[in-house]
Amino acid sequence: MAKATDLTGPSACSVDECLRKTHLICIGAAKTGTHTIAQMFDSRIKSSHEACAGEIISLVASQASAKDQRLELVDLIKKRDQTGRAEVDSSQLNIYLVDIFLSEYPGAKFVLTIRDCYTWLNSFINHSLRFPKTAPVWKRFRDFRFRSDHLVHPIQEAALKERGLYTLEGYLSYWTFHNLTALNKIPQDRLLIIKTNEISRRAQDIADFAGLPLDYIRHDCLHAFKSDQDFKVLHDLSEDYLNDTIQRFSGSLMTQFFPTIKSLADAGI
Repeated sequence: MAKATDLTGPSACSVDECLRKTHLICIGAAKTGTHTIAQMFDSRIKSSHEACAGEIISLVASQASAKDQRLELVDLIKKRDQTGRAEVDSSQLNIYLVDIFLSEYPGAKFVLTIRDCYTWLNSFINHSLRFPKTAPVWKRFRDFRFRSDHLVHPIQEAALKERGLYTLEGYLSYWTFHNLTALNKIPQDRLLIIKTNEISRRAQDIADFAGLPLDYIRHDCLHAFKSDQDFKVLHDLSEDYLNDTIQRFSGSLMTQFFPTIKSLADAGI
């Protein structure tokens, strides 16, 4: 007699993955191109961007034990997947779900979109100032990841404080945490690293990695959610202080991925 198949664990997900054309999970930070990855495939691919964001944020930022938090997140992700069955799942929140994706979806592949600290900071700050009345759940998430509960602005960061922005330590330690988590946890053969400014040029690489023909790519959507408004806030900080702080909190990764960018001028800001 054939042995019954367990449909409750990872094996069920791996069987289900066979029904997808691809299973690509983008785990880039905010403002690194996650919108673009979600929108770059045509209608033959089911894509999602930050699906169930409110529920995920509530669980990630909760005070629940790690075990209880994981159990609830696994349940949420499985229910979300049963409903949406996304083939491309792109979200800044996915970094908090990496362990779950790795254990529950053994066939999934991952794209890390990564951006240098200077243009990332500039973009995130500009976005925050353009949309100051963000939804409460996103305000809670920003407070959580940028650790507003115990980080205070040094005197050198008055330009950030007076605008209601977070500390450089908060921003940069998050940037480092986000990227290191992906690099340290995801096997190299399942991870494609794409610099934000190279998404368009590397569309073929992304399609190949996902196991899809290039004609699935919508070339008119290779830079989604672009902002042209620049508040120039970083220019109100001491250049030496900014450079030293980036080196202190994110220097190793900057040297690895962006060795030529050591100032606002280098970043074209």
